[in-house]
Amino acid sequence: MLKFVKDYFSEFKVLKTATKEFWIINGIQFFDGLAYFSMITIISLYLTANAGLSDVDSGFWVGIFTLAITIFVMMVGSICDSIGIKKSYYLGFGLLILSRLGLGVAPLFLEGSILAYFAKALLLLMAFGTSMIMPVTNTGLRRFTTKKNRATGFNMYYLIMNVGAVGAGLVVSFFRNKFGNVAGNMAILDFGVAMASITFFLSIILNEHNYADESEKIEETTEKKSPLKIFFEVWHEKPFRKLILFLVLTIGVRLVFTHQFLVMPKYYTRAIYNDLNLGYVNMINPTIIVIGLILVIPIINKFDTVKLIIVGMSISAFSLIPMALPLNWFLYIPFIHNYNEALWFVILAQIIIFAFGELTFSPRFTEYIASVAPKDKVGSYMGLSALPMFIAKPVNGFVSGVLIAKFCYPGIRAKIDMGDVSFAHSPSFMWLIYFLLAATSPIAVIMLR
Repeated sequence: MLKFVKDYFSEFKVLKTATKEFWIINGIQFFDGLAYFSMITIISLYLTANAGLSDVDSGFWVGIFTLAITIFVMMVGSICDSIGIKKSYYLGFGLLILSRLGLGVAPLFLEGSILAYFAKALLLLMAFGTSMIMPVTNTGLRRFTTKKNRATGFNMYYLIMNVGAVGAGLVVSFFRNKFGNVAGNMAILDFGVAMASITFFLSIILNEHNYADESEKIEETTEKKSPLKIFFEVWHEKPFRKLILFLVLTIGVRLVFTHQFLVMPKYYTRAIYNDLNLGYVNMINPTIIVIGLILVIPIINKFDTVKLIIVGMSISAFSLIPMALPLNWFLYIPFIHNYNEALWFVILAQIIIFAFGELTFSPRFTEYIASVAPKDKVGSYMGLSALPMFIAKPVNGFVSGVLIAKFCYPGIRAKIDMGDVSFAHSPSFMWLIYFLLAATSPIAVIMLR
C-alpha cells in the first residue's frame, strides 16, 4: 500500500522539472477557459434572447461559429509555426477582446435585423480569435515539457482547463442570477473581455525560446518558411495523412462534445424549468473531471494511448443511453416518483458517465496529436487535425436546431407533465440519434486496429 501511494505521487513530482513557461501557458489556459466555457454555455441563449434569432437559426449560427473556428484553426496552425507563439497570442487575444466587447454591448444600442447581422459578424470575428489559441497553446505545451513529464503535463493542462470550466459555471450562475437571463448573458461576455485582457498580459511575459528540452529546439535557417509553404508541406507528409484517418473515425463521439453547448442549455431550461441554474448544472461535468484526473493520472499514464481512447469514447457514447430511453420507464425505479425526478435522474446519469469517458481519453487525445507532429510543425498538425470536425460541425449545428425545435420546443415540459412522453414525440428520440452517431467512433477505431 505504501509503495502504491509513493508511486502515485511520484507521477506528479515530474512537474517540478517543468519550466516557468509551462505554468504561464496553464495560467493562460485557465483564464481563457473561464471566458470560453462561460460564453459557450450561454451563446445559443444569447442569440435567441438577446439577438432575436429563432431556435433553428440560433443552432445554425452556433454551428457556423464552431465551424468557423475549425476552418480558421486549420489555417492558423501554420501561421503559428511561422510567426511564433507570442505574436499568435497577441493576435488571438486582441480579436477576442474586440469581439466579446462588441457582443456584450451591442444589444444596448442596436435592435432588430441590424443587431442580428452585427452579432453574426462578431461571432465570426470571435471564431478567428478563438482559433488562434488552441494550436498555440498545444505547441507551447510540447515546447515547455520534456519527454519524461509530457504525459503528466498534458493531463495537468486538461485538469486546469476543467478547473476553468468549473469556475465558468460559477460565473454563469452569478451573472444570470444577479442581472437576469438577458442582461446576464451580456455581462458574461463582458467578463470574457476582462479575462482576455489578463491572458494578453500573460502572453507578454512569456519567453517562447525557453525550451524544456534542447532536442526540441528548431534550427534557424536562412530560408524563412511562409505559412502557406508549411501548410502544403504538412499535407504531403504520410504521418499526417494517417493522423487524419484516425481522427475521421472519431467524428461520431466528438459530436457528443458539441451537443453539450448546442443542445443541453435549451434542453435543461425547457425540460426542467426556465429558471434552472444553468451554471451549477454545467459545473458537474468539469468537477468530476478535475477530481477524476487527480485520482487517475498516475493510473492512466500506464496504459496504451489508443486503448484508452477507445475505452473513453465507448463510455462517452453510452452516456446517452439513459437519455435515449423512454422517460416513463424510469418511474418504475423505487426512488423516482414523478417525471421531474426522472428527468433529473437521466440528466445526472448522462453527465456523470460522460465525464468518466472524457477524462479517460481527451487528455491523451491531445497529447497523441502533439507527440506525432514534427517539432517544427506542431502548430500546423494541431490546426489541421481539426479537419474532420470541419465536416461534422455544420451538420451538427443544423441538426441540433432542427431536433431542438421538433423534440424539445418551448412548452415541452407541459406536455411531459400531462404524460405525453411517447418515444417518438419526446426528447428521448433526439438522444437516440446522438447515441447512434457517437457509437460509430469506438467501433470504427477497433475495426481499423
